[in-house]
Amino acid sequence: MNTPVNTSENTSVRAMLDLLKLAIPVIATRLTFPIMSVTDAVVLGHYAQLELAYITTGYLLFSIGLAFGMGTLQGVQVITAELSGVGRAHETGRVLKRGLLIGTGIGIVFTIAIYSLSSPMFSRLGFEDQVAADMTSVARILAYGLIGQLLATGLAFYFEALRRPNIVVAVMYGCAGLNLVIDLALVGGSWGFPQMGAEGVAWASTGVRVVQAVILIGLAALLTPGFTSSPPAPAGEFRRQNTVGMGGALANVAEFASFNAMFVIAAMISLSAGAVFSMAMQPLFTCFMVFSGIGVASSIRVAEAFGSKNRRGVIDATRLGLGTYLICGLSLSVIIFVFRDVWAGLLIKNTEEVNLVAALAVVIGISAIAMVFDGLQAVVATMLRAQEVVWPSTIIQLLSYICVMVPSAWYLGLVRGGGAEGVMWGIVFGSVVAGTGQLVLLQIKTARQ
Repeated sequence: MNTPVNTSENTSVRAMLDLLKLAIPVIATRLTFPIMSVTDAVVLGHYAQLELAYITTGYLLFSIGLAFGMGTLQGVQVITAELSGVGRAHETGRVLKRGLLIGTGIGIVFTIAIYSLSSPMFSRLGFEDQVAADMTSVARILAYGLIGQLLATGLAFYFEALRRPNIVVAVMYGCAGLNLVIDLALVGGSWGFPQMGAEGVAWASTGVRVVQAVILIGLAALLTPGFTSSPPAPAGEFRRQNTVGMGGALANVAEFASFNAMFVIAAMISLSAGAVFSMAMQPLFTCFMVFSGIGVASSIRVAEAFGSKNRRGVIDATRLGLGTYLICGLSLSVIIFVFRDVWAGLLIKNTEEVNLVAALAVVIGISAIAMVFDGLQAVVATMLRAQEVVWPSTIIQLLSYICVMVPSAWYLGLVRGGGAEGVMWGIVFGSVVAGTGQLVLLQIKTARQ
């Protein structure tokens, strides 16, 4: 007697395997960002602990340029995935070249802005003259690597949309190793180099970003149609690419700038509060990269179905992405909360002057709550943009971070004297609003389909 085949179950299994095939290498790529960030923080924490605030505040203007550029480049990923999903990958060169040109222009503008504005900004924020000067120096060194980072990001998005993420993984982990070597040389003073503190971290980051861009450009030229001639773009393609990109850019600016404002607020409370908050953000940042990988993989599957006008496929890909995130997000948040004392001990050490481990453990515990909702908004917003639902999602992010998170962190951390704990609670409030709002928008969109 023949056993009937459960076609629906087989289809679900294939869909899950396809998502994991995309998500795992994309997550691995995204994890190189916190790996390098944690490497920088740990090396700096052991050799120049109080200079942690210099590197985190030095990223404030850089992060705005990076956020705007990365958001704009999301259009490369969405349109490339749409074309690839209908068998037209050979036409994607025009999409990549258009994106890289825009990314370079954004990089030039923001590099000039960072160099010009960092000194007056840190001075007006009330930092002591020497502290402001050190932060300015770090910010300017980081600015030199912005164009390289944007080019590397656009190329990584392109490889992922073509379902070739393993190439990006190999490049990024090689560069993460290079970053560690340079950190040990310039921060730790290994091999006869001078100890440069936060400036050494900034030079390491800038050098690695340039190397990433050069390698990925070469690989794209050799292995993809990215730099070959393409047929003329159909009407509306340029507009669609930039609409997706501009929505992502504004959302990213709101999120990145707001989160970096948290570092500034914490540093304004005290250098020790700045150090505690900076370290507490490392587990959250690491887990966020996992969630970002799930969101990117899910959005590629959504965009492929959307490009082929497969409404059922769009809904199924969206639900699978959301379900995968919820399982992963809740699990990681519980792990972070339960082992918060362990993470604190690994990330920082007490000295004769300051005892920061206990305070850090408390702030990490609070961050576990923010993590669930911040990851939720990121995954859902990415899948919405893959369906070209851009502006409602962007408005939710703008309101949540600018109008809720920043004022809450300022009030609780600085005005009410809550320190690093108060700043982290501000992140919790903003993330809850953002995650809940994006989920409601997704349900409305799915009901209409």
